[in-house]
Amino acid sequence: MLSSKHVLIKNTTTQTTVCYPARGVGALWAAGTRAPADSLVRLLGRARAELLEALRSPATTTNLARAFVLTPSAVLQYLRVLRETGLLARERAVRNVLYMTTELGLRLCPSPGPLPMPTAL
Repeated sequence: MLSSKHVLIKNTTTQTTVCYPARGVGALWAAGTRAPADSLVRLLGRARAELLEALRSPATTTNLARAFVLTPSAVLQYLRVLRETGLLARERAVRNVLYMTTELGLRLCPSPGPLPMPTAL
């Protein structure tokens, strides 16, 4: 068995198995739960900055409208502006359109830093 900090390779006589962590899983449950940086709010406005932060994890217009208590048409207007400026991308997934932050959008958002450790209930 050969391993490094993030990759485990296990060889047997019949198969080789490579195990590695999923990309971005560390921030999976915290995406969009942080308030955007003040500088980003001043640049884009509160609603667009909050959407950009929330879209570190892909979401649909309907999900965003529910989360931000906005109408879907209002969310679409914000998303359109962010997409036209290259801060967001969209991708069709069966019947849904998922929006996500692009590399440019991530560069505008300050790094969230380390995630807090979960507390036991």
